Amino acid sequence: MHMVGDAISALGVVIAGVVVATTGASIADPLVSILIGLLILGSSWGILKESVDVLLEATPAGMNLAEVEQTIAEIHGVLAVHDLHVWTVGSGMICCSCHVMVNEQSVRSGENVLRGVTEQLRSRFGIAHTTIQVEVEGCDPNDMFCLQKIVQHHH
Repeated sequence: MHMVGDAISALGVVIAGVVVATTGASIADPLVSILIGLLILGSSWGILKESVDVLLEATPAGMNLAEVEQTIAEIHGVLAVHDLHVWTVGSGMICCSCHVMVNEQSVRSGENVLRGVTEQLRSRFGIAHTTIQVEVEGCDPNDMFCLQKIVQHHH
């Protein structure tokens, strides 16, 4: 496709040169230049759009955040999900961060919740990198004992 675009551009330049040489209509040169620019923009639009989405940390096209949230909420032990963010950091690498609320916390139950969330996100949505914070229901974030019970997972 790239070579076809180059061939069309070269043909446009030759035609513009012939028009300018035979008729003196120098407007043909900038018109062909604009057409070549539009051709280049059209062929690179997908790459440009993906780059902007990565820089703006946009939700990947086709990703349904409500479905992601529902999937996490259905995992045994999860009471609620908040601060959910899904974005792309590069071509094909999708990341997710969120907070999940549980009613009681032990290291073992927290790890089970984290493992379940991570596995579901990877298998159902292709999310390769997760950062999940588990919070205990009714836990005061200013209470140091309570803070020790919170498990954070970065995968």
